[in-house]
Amino acid sequence: MARQLPKKDVVIIGLGWTGSILANELTDEGLDVIAIERGPWRDAPTDFPTTYAQDELRYHIRHELFLRPDQMTFTFRHNKNETALPIRTWGAFMPPNGVGGGGVHWNAETWRFLPSDFVLKTHLTERYGASFLPEDMTIQDWGVTFEDLEPHYDAFEYLCGTCGTAGNIQGKIQEGGNPFEGPRSRPYPNPAQKQGFGHTLWGKAATELGYKAFPQPSGNMSQPYVNPLGVRLGPCTYCGYCEWFGCANYSKASPQTTVLPVLVRKSNFAVRDNSEVTKINTVGNHATGVTFVDTSGQEWEQPADLVILAAYSMFNVQLLMHSNIGERYDPATNTGVIGRPLVWA
Repeated sequence: MARQLPKKDVVIIGLGWTGSILANELTDEGLDVIAIERGPWRDAPTDFPTTYAQDELRYHIRHELFLRPDQMTFTFRHNKNETALPIRTWGAFMPPNGVGGGGVHWNAETWRFLPSDFVLKTHLTERYGASFLPEDMTIQDWGVTFEDLEPHYDAFEYLCGTCGTAGNIQGKIQEGGNPFEGPRSRPYPNPAQKQGFGHTLWGKAATELGYKAFPQPSGNMSQPYVNPLGVRLGPCTYCGYCEWFGCANYSKASPQTTVLPVLVRKSNFAVRDNSEVTKINTVGNHATGVTFVDTSGQEWEQPADLVILAAYSMFNVQLLMHSNIGERYDPATNTGVIGRPLVWA
């Protein structure tokens, strides 16, 4: 039987980038927030100390920072006529596990979508004609535009200390940046990282051929940086251990190096790690909290006025389905909403 905990204003499912940023914003507004994270607590200086070399066997080969296939089974098929089979080992698809989520092991490439990505159906039909898209193609415009999201892109980049060379500031093309990007409200918070010999040689050759070479935007610091929350990040040492690994130098932007140092000090924030949410509880059409299980198998109920799904997208959809919230997408009839973005065949 589930044991009930004291009610909170907000319960957040997952404490990665989305969960930590929202928790910080909501606690700033005075709300009492708890985050529930399936994986373990991860701390930059203690989990990834600079006093020993990165363990490639542990992190790269054995995938220490990722969800284990025996913890959560994913099945895969190429089309609906095949039998879906379980994935036994991860390849390029590596679902995160633990506080910080994918922000711990990402390589910190920090791109913005192009303005045309948000209105792709309109963009393609205007460019190629209404008959260009097949009738059964479900492509749609997003409903939000690049202009709507630009302030949020900007806020995230300054939180992370993103390094890069702007190519378009308020509609004015900038030398050395990406001229095809959407207009930015201001430059990157930090200059681009230093380019190695190979990068420099490739950029020079591309430019001579008439292409627009520019340094890749990155959440790895090119110089010391203090973000808007007052958290200090150090310059990258170019060790090469970014993707698959955590960074103890405070050189790679992650929830641990940008948000959590501030968030965990707040009295109106709490976190339950190693705890898996199994259901979103509802009364009618209103979410009233969540049910979760800890490592001992004890089931708990966390009531809250607001429930935020901030886990990996597949887990969010799965949880909505388990909680019987919304209409599941049926690819045969092209009806329903829940799971639609994740079904291609």
